[in-house]
Amino acid sequence: MPEPFMEAEQMRRQVGRDVRHTWQFLKFHLRNLSSSNNNLTTVLEDLEHYFRVTSHDLTRLNEVDGFREWREKEAAALSALVQHRLHILQNPPDCASAKKIYCDFKAAGRGIGSQLHHLSYCFLASYGTQRTLILDTKNYNGNPEGLETFFLPLSDTCTSYNKSQMVAWPGKKDSPVVQFPAWDRPNPRPNYFPKSIPKDISERLVRLHGDPFAWWMGQFFKYAMRTNKDFQDYIDNQAREMGYESPVVGLQIRRSDKLIREAVYIDLSVYMQEVDEFYKQLELRQPVAQRRIFLATDDPEVISEIKKRYPEYKVLYNPDSVDSTRMKERKKASSVRYLLADVYFLSRSDFLVCGMTSNICRLSYELMQSLHADASTRVSSVDRDYYFHYEVGNVVKARFPHKPRRPEEIELQRGDLVDRYDIPSHFAGHPSKNDGFQWGTNTRTKKHGFYPAYKTIEMLDVANVKSFEHIDI
Repeated sequence: MPEPFMEAEQMRRQVGRDVRHTWQFLKFHLRNLSSSNNNLTTVLEDLEHYFRVTSHDLTRLNEVDGFREWREKEAAALSALVQHRLHILQNPPDCASAKKIYCDFKAAGRGIGSQLHHLSYCFLASYGTQRTLILDTKNYNGNPEGLETFFLPLSDTCTSYNKSQMVAWPGKKDSPVVQFPAWDRPNPRPNYFPKSIPKDISERLVRLHGDPFAWWMGQFFKYAMRTNKDFQDYIDNQAREMGYESPVVGLQIRRSDKLIREAVYIDLSVYMQEVDEFYKQLELRQPVAQRRIFLATDDPEVISEIKKRYPEYKVLYNPDSVDSTRMKERKKASSVRYLLADVYFLSRSDFLVCGMTSNICRLSYELMQSLHADASTRVSSVDRDYYFHYEVGNVVKARFPHKPRRPEEIELQRGDLVDRYDIPSHFAGHPSKNDGFQWGTNTRTKKHGFYPAYKTIEMLDVANVKSFEHIDI
């Protein structure tokens, strides 16, 4: 057996032993807690260490040289394939005759994170119909050049269209220009919209990645958010001034207006527990001279709170960014620069702690996938799991039956499908408690409620799109 695979087998067996010993430890102490000298806090501390060691062994298993080399090569090859396709779509040989899809980036009532996720819908429509995406961002938030103030143009050769030729979505096969809707509920809705991945790369992607859809979305943002020289210089200067370097945990705490409808207040300690766990895991593998946090927040009081309650951490942040989150500052041109820089630093952190009810959290996580072979385990959400707005197909399948033990839970039979779709404004009514349960709807019984996550397995939608054989490498 090749040496890397031998090491992987040894680590696999060690993880199995760790789990078995942990269960024996837990069972003994729970049965004898009243007569044991250990109190509950001590038992929990030992359990935390048990699972931390097991997680450490799993990390080592993923880093076995033979597997790591394959993953990195496969991730690079798959990304190169998708980026090549996007480049060819965006730079047709004859712009005048190329079929186009027009996307207006300036719909009212959206923040920048929501706008960028609208762009991802436009890109999906472009990819699915094989039309060149024409994006209008001029004067967005007071920036005359729109997104091109920060990023390279989506196309080097094809940026114009004939407005008189434009028809409403979905148009016809021979329509020169199709206008994509300003909101993300197009009718008709093709099956390649979230939450699905293209069939032609699905087998490779599922084998490679722990969250294939997040990787897929990250590829569009990788293309759309290629920084230009001026913005990259700004970012590099910010990094030097802050002392941004690895190891660092990206921490995004969104409060203010987000608490009105879409989220609930979560204490700083909940975020910092995840940060602390990351560093404890890291310290099993290497010495850590300084624990760092990169903080992005719209609540200035968080800064002083962290410094007071967690003095062992070095807190990195951009004061201009924090100030720009005040409601009266958000429509200024500079606010976009600060926010996009925050996203850059969050996505390039070693670990990300945030709430997925925030578009910025999800965007940072998606971008992070384009920077690693598999960054699906580099995030911890303090509220709900990763999702996509107006998604269809976020479904899990019950692999074990479940009998409810409290009114809030739902019953499961083996094979039941649970739809996890939930609009953000409903989340405040049933937030995640980080107790191993998730919220969903049993499609058989139509009942809503909590179910134990470990009894289910995620399903993945796969969509057929037009063949790209004529433009593939």
